[in-house]
Amino acid sequence: MSQLYYRRRDPSCYRDRIPLRVVRSEAELSCQEKAYLSAVERGDYGSVKRALDEAEIYFKININCVDPLGRTALLIAIENENLELIELLLSYNVHVGDALLHAIRKEVVGAVELLLNHKKPSGEKQVPPILLDKQFSDFTPDITPIILAAHTNNYEIIKLLVQKGVSVPQPHEVRCNCMECVSSSDVDSLRHSRSRLNIYRALSSPSLIALSSEDPFLTAFQLSWELQELSKVENEFKTEYEELSHQCKRFAKDLLDQTRSSRELELILNFRDDLSLLQDQESNNELARLKLAIKYRQKEVRPSLFYFYLHFYQPIRFKVFIFPNKLTISDLNFCFSTHLCPFVAPPLISQSPGVTCSLSRLVCVFKRLCH
Repeated sequence: MSQLYYRRRDPSCYRDRIPLRVVRSEAELSCQEKAYLSAVERGDYGSVKRALDEAEIYFKININCVDPLGRTALLIAIENENLELIELLLSYNVHVGDALLHAIRKEVVGAVELLLNHKKPSGEKQVPPILLDKQFSDFTPDITPIILAAHTNNYEIIKLLVQKGVSVPQPHEVRCNCMECVSSSDVDSLRHSRSRLNIYRALSSPSLIALSSEDPFLTAFQLSWELQELSKVENEFKTEYEELSHQCKRFAKDLLDQTRSSRELELILNFRDDLSLLQDQESNNELARLKLAIKYRQKEVRPSLFYFYLHFYQPIRFKVFIFPNKLTISDLNFCFSTHLCPFVAPPLISQSPGVTCSLSRLVCVFKRLCH
């Protein structure tokens, strides 16, 4: 037994150990700085104010010091959603840095409003080097406040930023040969592609579309089509682009479900960018939005639009089913492409395997069905 004990205590058994050491030294905090950060964590307003006052007189505390997690007093107050402490710290001109982005990510609306209204001082106080090094930032350079707010889809924060006059960069084409795209792709092609994805993820935000677009339906239709095409080119992010495309389609459908009267439905179905058409009653019944949904292949929206069309556009339905001989070409093509094509096409294709069914043959069958 004693031999087994001494064998375990034999120092030779420690030969295969890997020595460990701290390779990234952290700034040591003084006792006053630890107490200062601890008071911020607790939300002790009085202790924090005394520490800030003493820092201005005796310079024994760096009010921009960071804890072992890399958080300043301002970031700690944002995480705790303590608006009183945030306002106090800003009044003493602490280093802001990425505080606005952190507040947006945490969706603290009050903190975002305080930071947007805060005027950055001309000369900031001592700032730790880690806060100035972009490599230690939690956000990549392409993430701006409006892009991050759109990612969170927080309507209040997006509204605050839009009222401040912010803008979203226009995404370039995948094979764009401009100097900016070529340079960015040469440096890091993955980051360049991810930057484009971040912009489209922001543009696809339902809150951003509803707030900033004059024609949400058209914006959602065009975005879903564009994202679907991008999914065929950007193979690395194919799933993400397809998901964003479906998100735009769902937004258009959910927006349509909010209609409350036949008058609202009529305005939506017949809305045109050309305001001169409003004076023409015949042109006003062209169902432009339904045709637009067909053009951009909005499968989620098209059934709802056609359902409302059947219930609120009795004259066209009456003409189709009661007086088929008086059908116009536009009525025929419209009704066929929106409603009967899914039911007529499969039997014809099954009867003629391997042969492409032409549109004219389908139209002839549709005419016979009407008779």
